[in-house]
Amino acid sequence: MFKTVVAALASGFLTGAVLGQAATPLQPADVFDLEAATDPQIAPDGSVVAYVRRSNDIATDQTLSAVWVIGADGSGHRALVGDEGQTSAPRWSPDGRSLAYVRSVDDTTTLYVFDVDSGSHQKLATLETGQSGLAWSPDSTQLAWAAFVPAPGVDPADLPERGAGMEWATGAQVEDRLNFRFDGAGTIPTGHQQLFVIAADGGEPRQLTRGAPGVSGDFAWSADGQSLLVSADRRLDAEHLPPDTELHRIALDDSAFTTITDREGPDTAPRPSPDGRHLAYLGYDDRRMGYHNVELYLADADGNGARSLTATLDRSVSDPQWSADGNWIYVQYDDHGRTRLARVSLEGEIEIVADGLIGATFGRPYTGGSYSLAASGDIAATIGSSTRPADIALGRAGATFSPLTALNEDVLADIALSEAEEIRWASPHDGREIQGWVLYPPDFDANREWPLILEIHGGPFSAYGPAFSAELQLMAAAGYVVVYTNPRGSTSYGYEFANLIHHDYPGHDYDDLMGAIDYMLGRDFIDDNRLFVTGGSGGGVLTAWIIGNTDRFAAAAVVKPVINWTSFVLYSDLPQFFYRYWFASSPWEDPDEYWRRSPLSLVGNVTTPTLMMVGGADLRTPRAETEQYYSALHLRQVPTRLIVIPDAFHGISNSRPSRLLGKVAEILRWFETHDPGQHVTTGSHASETGR
Repeated sequence: MFKTVVAALASGFLTGAVLGQAATPLQPADVFDLEAATDPQIAPDGSVVAYVRRSNDIATDQTLSAVWVIGADGSGHRALVGDEGQTSAPRWSPDGRSLAYVRSVDDTTTLYVFDVDSGSHQKLATLETGQSGLAWSPDSTQLAWAAFVPAPGVDPADLPERGAGMEWATGAQVEDRLNFRFDGAGTIPTGHQQLFVIAADGGEPRQLTRGAPGVSGDFAWSADGQSLLVSADRRLDAEHLPPDTELHRIALDDSAFTTITDREGPDTAPRPSPDGRHLAYLGYDDRRMGYHNVELYLADADGNGARSLTATLDRSVSDPQWSADGNWIYVQYDDHGRTRLARVSLEGEIEIVADGLIGATFGRPYTGGSYSLAASGDIAATIGSSTRPADIALGRAGATFSPLTALNEDVLADIALSEAEEIRWASPHDGREIQGWVLYPPDFDANREWPLILEIHGGPFSAYGPAFSAELQLMAAAGYVVVYTNPRGSTSYGYEFANLIHHDYPGHDYDDLMGAIDYMLGRDFIDDNRLFVTGGSGGGVLTAWIIGNTDRFAAAAVVKPVINWTSFVLYSDLPQFFYRYWFASSPWEDPDEYWRRSPLSLVGNVTTPTLMMVGGADLRTPRAETEQYYSALHLRQVPTRLIVIPDAFHGISNSRPSRLLGKVAEILRWFETHDPGQHVTTGSHASETGR
């Protein structure tokens, strides 16, 4: 059963300029001044919080990360180290006397330990290939992490001997792996992820695992500190099979593996109980659906007797953490576009602890957030709103959470930001209730008519919510009513709602989106001749699908889409995944179905002026998808323009601040160019957005 133990968070997170208040609209340059908190780590006694502070540097056009610490009473708020380099991954030792962290300067990444009593920083190890999953042993004497270990690949064929001083072309790249590149990383070097352990007082790191198939950074220490529990897919032929991780126990003394779980479906996030009697973890039975609810399981320490504690929740949960007394397991989950923190008893009772968690990105308003739990029962979480990026808040079960930081008050206090208004409407397809939000221009007057931008999220199995979005706030500041929605297929509404698009995407999500437009037109302040539509990734798919089915939009901006499902499935960085879960068969077995669902099949209907945009290094929806559609539009003489963001992977807005601004500026310029109402904003903002 459910029992809500905490109401809405303190209203201090919702301060700032609102509709009708005289204040300055958000300027593009303001984005460089934004900051956001993430990865809060509360000390075991609850007295101090370490967190990662993300900031945008205008000089280097980089989003920087630095570890900061702040007392639970708000005192001692400071950076842990100086300005040089970037710091991340703060982790308190269980005894609370030390804080481990990772520091990167130039191309060197180093593991450090900060001693609380002396204030000294000890260098433990140079991490030549980075790290993931940094974790302390229960007795605070050791640290473990995962890191990539290179291995030889396939050499190119022999060529005649090259003499001294000869300049030849670079040798061939020879591949025999299915997965040899990954978005955000580029070409993957040959090798495997392995686990390492080091004594907290220094010495040489010890490599715990070796060879193929490797492990992952998803691990935890056993309660007795004698082994590590890790989630990994250890099948040697895994790249040709559906994803299926199992939980394994690795002994510290001899590196022996013991497999704990064995089912068809991924098992992740192993979390042993404080007394070592139980094992909590996440997973699901793989039914080859487009979307599965990730459930919280509880088993004996050896994996026997496993049962789901959240089978009745009908939501995916993440980031399980045990309470110190072993009576509760805390988890996050998304519900109707909001991220919640809850605790689950060992009998499956669920209590909501906090609401309004958000992530630390500045781009689009996706759900997200992070938290940590102290032995004292105190909780640190990232909380925000549509008008504030993520801050740190403190609370505990049964008590109100209170803000601990206010990272953006110096920037946003006098800026007119739009607080997201929730809307709901019935889908024209089947009457299902669909949820969305609206942002209004700073000078909004319901007695006037306004242009509207429909902005569509990616995924498609993801969700928007009332979270901060610099992209959408800039669009509102430019004089548009901005509508963003969670059509069918979105997460946070349950298994059935998400899988309404199973093997039928794009499909009736189109109707849900058109219902949002009809709902807004019925409010009598939207000009139906000045409708615009845009979206990225899955939202790019739907934008292209929309303009192939209707000409009601004055202009469209299709960002990093899938245009041709056959070429996408075979050329994306995850070819073994998409055809198994998003289609009933492979492209060569049912080419007609792949073509039926491809926006390219409808390009002959398109008359809408359409901007195309993609990252030059995108490997998730490769740029060839965008360029196919651009070429087809050009050949049909539909007004179009191609924007390639150099060197950007799939996450354009979250890679560098100027890319976020460039993306918004190009979209707004395109919409203004094709605005039949010749929409013009006042003041200097229009020129600063590149319009």
